[in-house]
Amino acid sequence: MYDEKELINKAVKGDEKAFERLIKRYDRKIFNLLLNILKNDADACDAYQNTFIKVHKNLKSFRTESSFYTWLYRIAVNTAYSFYKDRQRLKNNIVENDFSEIEHLHNSGVDDDEENSRERKKIVRAEVERLSFQQKSVVYLKSYEGKKFKEIADILSINIGTAKKYFHRAVQNIKGKID
Repeated sequence: MYDEKELINKAVKGDEKAFERLIKRYDRKIFNLLLNILKNDADACDAYQNTFIKVHKNLKSFRTESSFYTWLYRIAVNTAYSFYKDRQRLKNNIVENDFSEIEHLHNSGVDDDEENSRERKKIVRAEVERLSFQQKSVVYLKSYEGKKFKEIADILSINIGTAKKYFHRAVQNIKGKID
């Protein structure tokens, strides 16, 4: 079994089997990320294919001092963003997941019955849908993927302060609708 750097080196030299092995390590996660962002199987498949075409084409420019996984995620998120911009009909670009971290921020100490809890989750999802693409991306990566702000900043090519600001503003907007 080759380690990641060996696979990258072999793939850069034209070894397609090494590239396939490298991609197999992350293909499911990348597809799930794209599906969660784009909410459409066909678009997620197209974005998935485009992501790995870009990875194959640009693998020589990958700098091994950073994480391959972060680089790959950044390409996938940027590809999804391109799909989002190119297709204005994609208004619901975050899958209906339980954004537990956001909900926890405004649920702490509250004893609600099941109906109120479901209603609050419905409001949270609706408010997340109204966020900008960048804010949704940060919320998704933080709440659903469990990424740290440093990783989010790397993936989205923004600084850590901006990632925190997007998340904080998203949480404040959502809290304002629930309180």
